[in-house]
Formats: sequence, C-alpha cells, structure tokens
Amino acid sequence: MPLYNPDHVEYNITTGRIQIAIEDGTSIPAYWAHPTITAKFPGIALIHDWWGITDHIRQVANQFAQVGHYVIVPDLFNGETARSYEEALTRLDELGDAGYKLVHTALSVLENHHQCNGDVAAVGYGMGGSLAFEAAIIREDLEAAVAYAGFPQRYLGYFHRSNTPMLAFYGSNEQYISPEIIERLRKELATASDSLAHEVVILPGVAHDMLSPDAEVTAQMRQAWHKTLDFLDDLLEGPNRPPEMKAY
Repeated sequence: MPLYNPDHVEYNITTGRIQIAIEDGTSIPAYWAHPTITAKFPGIALIHDWWGITDHIRQVANQFAQVGHYVIVPDLFNGETARSYEEALTRLDELGDAGYKLVHTALSVLENHHQCNGDVAAVGYGMGGSLAFEAAIIREDLEAAVAYAGFPQRYLGYFHRSNTPMLAFYGSNEQYISPEIIERLRKELATASDSLAHEVVILPGVAHDMLSPDAEVTAQMRQAWHKTLDFLDDLLEGPNRPPEMKAY
C-alpha cells in the first residue's frame, strides 16, 4: 500500500491499543488510529485476516487514518498472531462464528463515537473480507463494505438482500476461491438494486494473501488502494480531499 496519496489531505495521526466493551460485559482488545485534529471523521472497522493484527494490518489502519478516517481494528484473536498456515487455521477454528459479533460491536462503537460523524464502513482482508460481506448483508445502516480476497461461499444466495454498496477485490492467482465462485458473486451482486455501487475487481498477477510480508507492493495493489479510497470518498461524508486550488 502506498504511503502518499496526493489526492487526499494527509493528517497527523495518533495510534494505540484500546479495549472495546461488549454487551455481555466482557471486552476485547483493538488497535486504533485516527487524525489528531479535533474534527468528526468517517469511521472504518478494519478487519484483519487469519494472521491476526500484524504490522501490515497496523500499517493499513494508519494509512486510512492519514487520509481522514477514524479506524478501529478489533483483535479477533485476542492478541495472538499466526506464524504458519496451520496456526492460522487453528485460530480461525477457535474463533468460529464469534467473529461477526465482535465486528458488529466495533462498527457500533464507531457509529456512536464523538470523533466519528456516523458514516461507517467495514473493510476486511481474507477472513476479514468475509466478515465485511457479512456486515454488509446483515446491517441496514452500513455506508460501505470493501473485501480484499473475502470468501463469499457461505453468503451466496444472500448478497441480493444487502443495502450496502460493496467493492470486492480478487487476484487472478487466487488459490482458495475458484473463478466460478467469484463469477457467482459478481452475478448475484448484479441482481441488486441499480442504486448500489457494487463492483468486483480482478487484480492481474495477485494471489490470495494480498498483505503477505514476502510480496512486493505491485502496481495492481496501488491501483486497488486508490480505487478503495475513491469508493469510500463517494459513500462516506468527511474532510478527506484537499480544497480545490484557484487559478490566478
């Protein structure tokens, strides 16, 4: 992901760890990042993939904050990260169906936070992309959802019910989700209301793990980042773009 976005204001940000209170009286850790100035910004619940909250996820959160978003990353693995695919699958199994409840809580916290203007999006990677799909289908008050390599299988047959505009990215070298499943997702989104800006984008030469620490940042991923920002700018109210310059 690029660190410089010439089409957007760049804000100084603050970052750190917080605890999110859940309705049952418990709490979960989370990472947050937001501009330091006193203003109301649109919110993003950034949902990590099956590796947990890694340096790459924190970097993405910081970049969203730098361009004018209040970002919360709920820690679905309670501080744990996976170092292998076997560990990642174990964490995923341990999470089970509890992931959406935690994402729902993070979205609700953002909607009611004094530094958020009430416009909120869910953005997720891999497992987090799947949960972004779920939030877009279940919630009626979500402004946008973006899924990078989200698994749509369990939600097929339900996407047409969503009131939330969705942007989904897949790599042409995707290993875990077949082209047939991606095409079914595209067709199902196409049956939704014409007023919803759904789109499925295929990134040439990109595989499933779009935040892999071993992968170089490609031109396709840079384009995906800018497309994501444009998508969110169209749907979320907020002071994200610089003022128009007058010609003298």
